Amino acid sequence: MASKQTIQDVLNKWEYYTLQADACYHRGEYKEASRRFSRTVELLEPWLEKEHKQLWKVVRLFVISCHNSAHASSKFGRHKEAEYYYSHAHFRLLSLIAAKQHSGNFMEKTLIELRATFLQLTDYLLGKNKQALAASIKEESVRVVRVCYLNHLDDVFTA
Repeated sequence: MASKQTIQDVLNKWEYYTLQADACYHRGEYKEASRRFSRTVELLEPWLEKEHKQLWKVVRLFVISCHNSAHASSKFGRHKEAEYYYSHAHFRLLSLIAAKQHSGNFMEKTLIELRATFLQLTDYLLGKNKQALAASIKEESVRVVRVCYLNHLDDVFTA
């Protein structure tokens, strides 16, 4: 019988896979680094929906994993994949904010991460001459934050 995976097991695996991916990246093996960083995203994503004491850590590591995957994919020339991972981090955070299921402290930290993902995503899109897409992402992001946390709107979306 297989034992149930704990959050600590997941965090240990995340660290192991991240170290492997990082080593590949520093050797210039961007394709393999991208593949391994993507694995860390897949490992963490189901844990974004579960209640546990390490949820904030999972959110933070998920964002890091998405950005690592995006960066490695971009270095390898897979720009659609890079765009996917940058936007995936941002929109997963928006969905957590929209759900309004967590404490104020958790949401405050999530809004800070949202700002970081927003800046990274829009910077990437603007670098690819996708101004209209960047503008529409900002519009949707502002809408979600306005509905959920009106008093934080200026803090999140000003450069």
